[in-house]
Amino acid sequence: MVLGKVKNFFVSYDCLNDSNVPVFASGDFVSGRVIIEVTGEIRVKSLNIHAKGLAKVRWTESRNAGSNTAYTQNFTEEVEYLNHRDVLIGHDRVHMWLPYGGVFKRKTPRLSQSGAD
Repeated sequence: MVLGKVKNFFVSYDCLNDSNVPVFASGDFVSGRVIIEVTGEIRVKSLNIHAKGLAKVRWTESRNAGSNTAYTQNFTEEVEYLNHRDVLIGHDRVHMWLPYGGVFKRKTPRLSQSGAD
């Protein structure tokens, strides 16, 4: 089983702010590294990344429309800022071997707000 050979798998984001927290705003470039550490040699057919960023907000406001009439308005909004897919391994149909104890690092592509490189 391949998953049993994966010791660590994580995405590390490059931080743009002084607090070293990976928080991004509209128009920022998102970059980072995909890190895979394995405990045995494995063959990788493909590795894809799907970056998605969206904001959702919902709130209510109560209003009076006279002495005995009150009503509540509901507001919602959803904005998609980023929806980008990229193939990190496998786009050329060549399999990659990750060696025992090895760490694979691949810098993720720089993504703009619209998802274009």
